[in-house]
Amino acid sequence: MSRTRGSSEVKVEAGVHAALDKIKAEHPGIDFRLVTTAIDETHRSYDSSMTMLWEGALLALLVVWLFLRDWRATWVAALALPLSIIPTFAVMYFFGFTLNIITLLALSVVVGILVDDAIVEIENIVRHLRMGKPPLEAAREAAGEIGNAVIATSLTLAAVFVPVAFMPGIAGKFFREFGWTAATAVLFSLLVARLLTPMMAAYLLKPHGEEKPDSRLMVWYLGWVDAALRHRGRTLWLATGLFVASLGLVPFIPATFIPQSDLGRSNLNLELPPGTRLQDTVAVAERARALLTDMPELKQVYTAVGSVLDLGDPGSTGVGEPRKATLVLDWGSADDRDRDQRALEREARHKLANLPGVRVSYVSSEPGNLLQLVLSGDDPQRLQEASTALERDLRGIEGLGSVTSTASLLRPEVQIVPDSARAADLGVATADIAEAARIATAGDYEQRLAKLNLPDRQVPIRVGFAEATLANPALIGQLRVPGRDGPVPLAAVADIQQGSGPSQISRYQRQRNVTLTAELNGRPLGEVMTEVQALPGVKQLPPGVSFLNTGDAEVFVELFIGFMLAMAAGLICIYMVLLLLFNHALMPVTILAAVPLCAGGAFGALLITQNMLSLPALIGLLMLIGIATKNSILLVDYAVIAEDEHGMSQHDALVDACRKRAQPIIMTTLAMGAGMMPIALGFAGDSSFRAPMAIAVIGGLITSTLLSLIVIPAAFTVVDDLGEWMSRKFRRKSSHPTP
Repeated sequence: MSRTRGSSEVKVEAGVHAALDKIKAEHPGIDFRLVTTAIDETHRSYDSSMTMLWEGALLALLVVWLFLRDWRATWVAALALPLSIIPTFAVMYFFGFTLNIITLLALSVVVGILVDDAIVEIENIVRHLRMGKPPLEAAREAAGEIGNAVIATSLTLAAVFVPVAFMPGIAGKFFREFGWTAATAVLFSLLVARLLTPMMAAYLLKPHGEEKPDSRLMVWYLGWVDAALRHRGRTLWLATGLFVASLGLVPFIPATFIPQSDLGRSNLNLELPPGTRLQDTVAVAERARALLTDMPELKQVYTAVGSVLDLGDPGSTGVGEPRKATLVLDWGSADDRDRDQRALEREARHKLANLPGVRVSYVSSEPGNLLQLVLSGDDPQRLQEASTALERDLRGIEGLGSVTSTASLLRPEVQIVPDSARAADLGVATADIAEAARIATAGDYEQRLAKLNLPDRQVPIRVGFAEATLANPALIGQLRVPGRDGPVPLAAVADIQQGSGPSQISRYQRQRNVTLTAELNGRPLGEVMTEVQALPGVKQLPPGVSFLNTGDAEVFVELFIGFMLAMAAGLICIYMVLLLLFNHALMPVTILAAVPLCAGGAFGALLITQNMLSLPALIGLLMLIGIATKNSILLVDYAVIAEDEHGMSQHDALVDACRKRAQPIIMTTLAMGAGMMPIALGFAGDSSFRAPMAIAVIGGLITSTLLSLIVIPAAFTVVDDLGEWMSRKFRRKSSHPTP
């Protein structure tokens, strides 16, 4: 059974168990056994997400305590998490969102970010307390000083997440809830940081001792900043070279749609030739089950003959037929075995390779496991030849699993071809020939059939030839059809013979098409698509036959295009937000200069950990756009304040900004990294979907933080000098923005 759209899987499960318990109580002789269920995956996903939320939150707060060594300040920062997440649940309920893998992923993503604004606020308040100010005055002045930067950082993150909610196509359906959930949580964290954090700090924190001198590490860092400012051209050229080198890593990272996960369950599909009887399919399914029983990891096998699994997509499962059987293989939990699901599936396929006349394939509810190609055209002969050639080429690609084609499915049939000349001589209409053949073989229309009247229902009575009779064309030829001078044998007006024909005729965009399907068998979708494009069967198509990517391949291309558009929209939104906040056209360019600095760490981390460039990794790259700007905003904002309000020179303002903002930048980076660490390490549940995202974010955070602390001051001087030059050239006032 399956749930209706929009209903809760957990509630449906509870209702089913309650109904079964009631039936058991009323009928003690009936026993029910759970064969397979997808609800366990839902429970595991929820439990692992909640565990990672707690782990990430605790690690982020540990970072706060290690830097500030003040349990009161840590407590104030800790309150930002529940006060940001709980209202987010209310908004999710208002929008009709559910707790699913996408919304839970959004909450896991922002767990390290939600405490960032509070960290920046509380760190600045503690710094003012160390100047000898009382808590109320320190909270008021620190909040006013840092307010513009906190608002800018949160709005830039929201500006990154919101465009994801408007992505087109199937990928957009995935991430509508993701974008709104993440953006809502970030905006609530901004409200907490600007309203509650200063208020609680003013009345909970205690006065601190004297301000400590710069540590040796700070002195060393400020020396690097001074060198970067004196050699700003060389610094920016080195940063540009590093970005170009980072892009050179992309071809070495395999690309796919969604990483394959180990669910502990495989759906093995057995497909016999068209026309196979049901009893023959049952015998083959039993033989296949017997061949797999010696695998130690196999817990149980559930066999369904004549039907297909309801995975929500008839395009991937097909329709139920007597010649099809599905074996649900239960491998158990991944923690209880040494081999992963892909290795077990390969062994099972090898064991069943010698079953005669059986096509073996795996059916998965997860995207990214199949490659579907479509050849379309109006000429059936050319289409058949092209599909045969392409199918042969696909079988030559190394590593693919089962390769199937709808063109190769021919079923036996009795072909009755009317002879128009003889039919005209005898006065027999073609419609009478067709109706007689149809009634004898398939039966009459249901509304015309005689009915057997029972007390509670009517049973249609279908009259036709016995199944054995249909195998003998001579007997069918004795069927009588009405003629001008009386009934005549069917053989007198038609040629009857045994033959074969296509089991189905499909059309795509009003043209005949042939669909070829290949199991990726763990190989990256992008890599296989590149090899397919180079096949002779694709490059040398006959005239009138066209090649199309469909299914996961089409969504794969749509996904990358959608994310590129979302990233571009995010950058534009960030620029507009910063333009409104800083009131300067060039200052956002300085802040956005930090975005390319995260590419090397993100791509390098994916390459080192052997993770693919997939949908979750793209989410991580999208996040980095907003996260990387946070560090720049903190530096640039204080440099502007030091120049315009404190009267410092450009060089001294930047050095002072690095001195005062380096600690909160490192704290927020470590807090975000700590929040992502449980996801990257996969402490709970199957982390194959979430881990690439966390790894990309952590890698990008490392390089963007380390480099932006050096590169952004140098970029600031170039942009600031350019603004001053343009102001003098066009006789305008100084280009220094007003914070």
